[in-house]
Amino acid sequence: MCHRKIAQAQNDLEQLNAQPYRYTPAPCEQLLALSDTQPLGGLTANALTSSLGRSLIELTHAHSQRLQGLSDELENTRKALRERKLIERAKGLIMAHQAMTEEEAYRFLRKTSMDQSKSMADMAQSILDLSAMLVPKKPKNTH
Repeated sequence: MCHRKIAQAQNDLEQLNAQPYRYTPAPCEQLLALSDTQPLGGLTANALTSSLGRSLIELTHAHSQRLQGLSDELENTRKALRERKLIERAKGLIMAHQAMTEEEAYRFLRKTSMDQSKSMADMAQSILDLSAMLVPKKPKNTH
């Protein structure tokens, strides 16, 4: 297991080394470059010249990037869950109205979405929208 992990790490490192390197200046370097064209405030200038201040800025920037990554991942997970719920509801409707098994309903939904060049979530939403229009209304009481 250790050998596999080492081999995987070496492979990942080789892939990273094969990619073209794009240098992105650190936030402090960006601010210092900006100070050449625009004057910085006293507090900002002091923070940039102090090693502790620079470290705090870099740390804050790293945490900000990490939080943004987590936020993006959370949003993607929420979207996937919403789409999965739509697909499950549409599958249930297909099963009920077409007397299909769950697997048949899934294959039907998948094939229909491919035939119409739509995502399965979009196709499921279309089915759910249509089903709401096709539900028979209850007759009014005439008492």
